[in-house]
Amino acid sequence: MGRRMSEAFDAFMELYSGLPREGPGTVDSLLNVLEIADVPPLGRVLDAACGSGADTETLTRALPNAEIIGVDKQQAFITAAKARGLNADFQVGDMLWVDGEFDLIWCAGAVYFFGIETALEAWRSHLRPNGKVAFSEVVWRGQPTPKAEAFWLDAYPQMATQNALTARIEACGFKVLSAEPLGRAGWEGYYAALCKNIARLQGQSAVMDNVIAETQAEIDLFKSDFGCYDYVVYLAEPL
Repeated sequence: MGRRMSEAFDAFMELYSGLPREGPGTVDSLLNVLEIADVPPLGRVLDAACGSGADTETLTRALPNAEIIGVDKQQAFITAAKARGLNADFQVGDMLWVDGEFDLIWCAGAVYFFGIETALEAWRSHLRPNGKVAFSEVVWRGQPTPKAEAFWLDAYPQMATQNALTARIEACGFKVLSAEPLGRAGWEGYYAALCKNIARLQGQSAVMDNVIAETQAEIDLFKSDFGCYDYVVYLAEPL
């Protein structure tokens, strides 16, 4: 079992290597967060689960004099992030347990690994006065179609509605400052790049084809049923 899981993980990492970003997102959605968050020019920002550094690059351009730290669990992503040549400190590590305090903690699409309550509890102690947390999370934004409900019940059974997630954030002692849907464009660019890797790697091995099949099912769902779900980009501050 361990070997099969290792092979599947290696195939997953190969499928996601070389992408501009490892999940849905846009530059504009992050810039909107930065505008509202009002991060000090000389502030300190954490890109938690930074992947290959797509959002870190946006952060360094928007805040050229700030201290930007990118943390990810996977060495391959950190290596790719460092290759961007950004004015940022990239580290292999746990996105919840980092050194020091920050004016903004940003996390694109990775809160679901731990759950919003665990993430906010851990990050609260790493916020400077007036510090804020921002993250993107996939939520229900309308009545689920049967196909979408079946897919996400298997892929992410804890997935909540936008209003329910807002309530959970508030129950953690945070005030939601903004909650903006990502929109179709944030998914299309990500999937377009991913489809190029799929075409290149299809048929390489049975393990790879199984990983591709799971990914293709997600892409097919987006094409047919997107609208009842979306990523929402949240910005919140502790009360």
